[in-house]
Formats: sequence, structure tokens, C-alpha cells
Amino acid sequence: MTKQIHVLLVILAWLDLVSPAASAHPASGIVVDEHGQLFFIYSGHGVCKFDAQGKLTYIPPTRGGHWLCLDPQGSFSRTQPKYFERISPDGAKPALIFADGGSPIAVLPDGNLYYLSNDENLTPGGLHVTRNAPSGELSDVATALNKVTEHLGITGLAAGPEGDLYVACPSAVLKVKTNGSFSTLVHPIVLSDCDVDYPDNNTNNALPYLRGLAVEEHGTVFAAGTACHCVVKITPDGKVGTILKAERPWSPTGVAIYQGDIYVLEYTNATEERAQGWRPRVRKIARDGKVSVVLTISPEGNLVPTK
Repeated sequence: MTKQIHVLLVILAWLDLVSPAASAHPASGIVVDEHGQLFFIYSGHGVCKFDAQGKLTYIPPTRGGHWLCLDPQGSFSRTQPKYFERISPDGAKPALIFADGGSPIAVLPDGNLYYLSNDENLTPGGLHVTRNAPSGELSDVATALNKVTEHLGITGLAAGPEGDLYVACPSAVLKVKTNGSFSTLVHPIVLSDCDVDYPDNNTNNALPYLRGLAVEEHGTVFAAGTACHCVVKITPDGKVGTILKAERPWSPTGVAIYQGDIYVLEYTNATEERAQGWRPRVRKIARDGKVSVVLTISPEGNLVPTK
């Protein structure tokens, strides 16, 4: 099968698989590779690459999309995940994997891709953690977790430093081992300084409504608290605090970590429908705590000069 045909089949499949919930919010996908190159999704435009020289390019054939993950060891560098798309060249390590919709994704050190499913065919789009081996085999991971996630919801996945999978829920973070056992890092998350902005104006949505998350080498979690316009820090012992706030209409949707620096993907009107205008920027929290704007994208998809 040629790459072009494979891509077409993936896109056609996603048109059927993507859920209304998955298409009702801007992207959370942001990663940084070993060379410091930044990749993130601009909803409606595709995957952006921002290199060390400050050049912005778009990776074809992506257009929409919600999630990205790195495959550090290149387990999928010579093959394609069943329901997702490797958009890096054949053989490239780390491999870059793209999700057009349906489920967040993460590749763990065991070389398997993890995502969410909700039916017997293990198709993306649900609340059950599922494993996709490079061989193509699919399997449930933590059946005992299903009752918990069906109650709390799942809004993000990330690889942890000890080979565990970290799961973001709107107001919780869980830690899942590859043998299926799991624990709760924190629930519920309560922020005294939340700038409340309920997604879709639905007050039943739990705050801070986490989306993308990342985990540093000692197990500290950094997560986008989209409905509180902030980034949440959660220590390994479950202590919670706010480390970054965004002025409206901006709100964090995704987080990546590189050499101790934290990169935050933010969108305008992130709790509203696309018609309100979704435009991304990336900010960085340096190791010394200094906050800077890395880049901002115009509605036309071009770089806006950083002030």
C-alpha cells in the first residue's frame, strides 16, 4: 500500500470515528524532539514545525488534528499504528505520531502506543485505555480502571519517567502501569485562583478541566487547566498549584517538557466553538521560572513577530 493511499484511508476512517466531543475543542498536541524542534497542531491548518532557527513550516498532509506524541525509540518508524498516522519519514527516530481525532495518544518505553477505545473493535473514541503494539495487535490494558474513567472521563495521556502512563481527567490525574494496575495521583483538583471559564458554558464540567499534560523525570506533572486559564503543577505526592496563568481569551490546551523547560500550547477561545476563533501561541516557562512567548500564529497561519 502506498503512503498516499494509507493516508486517505486513515482520513476516511477518522471521518466516521471522530466524536462530537473530540471536534468541539482546539488541539492539545505539542511535543519537542531531541534537537529542540517544536511540533504542535494548529487546528484546521495542520501540524506545525518550529525549528531552532525560528522557521515555521507545516507538515503535509495534515490539516486538522487534536493530538501528537513522540515515539522516542522509533517502534513505529517502519510501520503505521492501526488508527493513527506516523507523519515522520520512514526510519526516522524519534517517530512523530499524529491523531486526527477520537483519542489522545502516548508511546511508552515498552514501545507500544496507548490510546482510548470504547467498543469491542477497540476503535478510538472512548474511556478505556488500549494498547497498540507495533505488530498491529490491539489489547485492553486496565479493565479495572474502566469504571473509574467512565465516571471521571479522560482528556489526555502522557508517558511517565518510569514507564507508566499518566491519564488526565477533567479534575484528576491517574497513573497506570503497563500490567493494568493503577493509582490516583490526585482527585479532585481544587484551585483557589481559578479564573472560571466552563467549556461550552456547561457548569457541570469539572474544573480545572485538564487537557494535555506532560511528566518530568522525577514524576512531577504539568497539565493544561483549560477552564481555569492556567497550567497546573502536581507533585509526585499529589500537591497541586498554579505555575502559569493566561489572560483571556487565551487558555492552555497542551504541555511539553524539554531539558527542564516547559512549553505550553495555548489557544484563543479554547472553551468555545471554532466559530469564536481558535488561534494558537506557544509560551515557555524556563527552568529559572522566566516566562516568554515563543511564537504566535495569525489567523492566516503565519508567524506573528514576537514583541
